[in-house]
Amino acid sequence: MIRAIEGRNNQSLKLARKLQKKKHRRERGLYVVEGLDLLLAGLEAGELPAEVLVREDLFERLPAELLEDAREDELDVGICSPETLAAASSLGGAADIVALFEMPEHSLADLEPSAGLTVFLLGVGDPGNVGTVIRSAAAFGAGGVALSPGSADPHSPKALRAAMGSQFLIPVVTEVSPEDLVGKLLADQKRLGGPGGGRASASGGRGAAAGPQIPGALPLVILADPQAAAHLGKTPLGPPAVLVLGSERGGLEEMLMAAGAAGFPSERVREVAIGQARFDSLNLAMAASIFLYDLSGSGSRGI
Repeated sequence: MIRAIEGRNNQSLKLARKLQKKKHRRERGLYVVEGLDLLLAGLEAGELPAEVLVREDLFERLPAELLEDAREDELDVGICSPETLAAASSLGGAADIVALFEMPEHSLADLEPSAGLTVFLLGVGDPGNVGTVIRSAAAFGAGGVALSPGSADPHSPKALRAAMGSQFLIPVVTEVSPEDLVGKLLADQKRLGGPGGGRASASGGRGAAAGPQIPGALPLVILADPQAAAHLGKTPLGPPAVLVLGSERGGLEEMLMAAGAAGFPSERVREVAIGQARFDSLNLAMAASIFLYDLSGSGSRGI
């Protein structure tokens, strides 16, 4: 259905405003995507919106498949004035499209740490950092991202903009505790019957992707710790691996404690850091991108 929306008390506008808050996103199972670029990212990933609010001068620029669905009453499209749409968006007057998508139902079972590269964010509260890490994880071939309780919502408007819609491309799982993650790693190893020692070491330098991977092996748990003695590039590292990053002012002790309590082999845990010329000046998102670039093997292939 295609309809004109007038006034700020329209139910669709009210719902879009409510979905700016995490509480309502969880209750409704919906989240808002703001901007034509992010809407197109969702469509390219095969995801269809539940509803679209569009600024009146951009209506004809909607993808043909959405217009066809709307004309056949398979999709609700609301045409808004700039002032009306601004009331439903965190972008205010810069809003052009606000689309509602159903929340994905990913769980820890959807992640396969023993098959590649996985990212775990421990208490990362900044949504911009969370979104940027998800974007880098998708860019460098990670199989998914898990977030602990206390981390920012990866489906908040700010996180979605920072990720440029990468949430559509890889599984993103929330409310995963360090204990949950370690339990998953050990359970996967038992289920797949893989050896605990992991894959054979890569020979020489950066990007351990060249080394043979043993199916079902326990992945390396790589703690990205600025205070660690070891530095990235000093020891061959690579998939299967779980890259653990904490907040810029937080620590990773919780992950170490969970691994130790569960009997996770200590030789499968590495603390690494990025050597810097002066002081620790990289923020979390920048550091994560460097780690992911290196761990994916991109560094060994050159630029």
